[in-house]
Amino acid sequence: MRPTQPSHSVPVLTLGWIFLRIGATAYGGLGTTLTLIERELVTKRGMLTPAEVTEALTYTKLLPGSTGPQAIAYLGYKLGGWSGSALATATFLFPSALLMVLLAAAYVATTALPAMGPTVKGLTAGVVGILLATTYRLGKPNVKEPLTWGIALVAFAVGAFLGISAALIVVIAGLLGMILLSPPSAVQDQQRKEG
Repeated sequence: MRPTQPSHSVPVLTLGWIFLRIGATAYGGLGTTLTLIERELVTKRGMLTPAEVTEALTYTKLLPGSTGPQAIAYLGYKLGGWSGSALATATFLFPSALLMVLLAAAYVATTALPAMGPTVKGLTAGVVGILLATTYRLGKPNVKEPLTWGIALVAFAVGAFLGISAALIVVIAGLLGMILLSPPSAVQDQQRKEG
C-alpha cells in the first residue's frame, strides 16, 4: 500500500522541537508516549485527531519491533512527509539514546542502592495507571457501538490472558470489523426488502 500524502504541514523546527520534548519526557514507554502525543498534538495543538493516533497504533502493531518509534515515524510522516518522519523519529529517540549511554555508565553504582527496588515498583505502578488512562482516552471516541466494544473486550482478553500475538489480534480484529461492521450492500438490502 502506497502511503498517502501528509495530511498536515508543520514547520520543520516546530516538528523537531515537539518530538524532542516528547522523547525527553516519555518515561515509561508506549503508554506515556501516547499520553504526551495526545496532550501535545491532539489536545493542545490540534495537529492530529484521536483517530489518527489510533490509526498509527493500528498500523504499527502489525510490524515487528518497538511500536513507539514506529508510531512516531508514522505520525511524523502525517505531519511533515518523509523528512518529517525522519526528523520526528530522530528527535524522539535522541534523548533516550543519550540517557541509556549515561545510565549504562552508572549501572553498577545504582543497582547496589537499597532504595532502587521500591522506587522501580512505584514507577511501574504509575506507568500502568498512565497506560490505562491513555487507553481510555484514545478508545472512548473510537469504540462506541456494542460490536466494537465486543471486539475490544475480546482483544483485551486474548491478549491479556492467552498471550496471543498483538499482530494476530489486530489482524483478526480488522477482519471481524470488515465482516461485522461493514454496511450492507445494495444487493443485501434488496434481498431483505423482497424477502
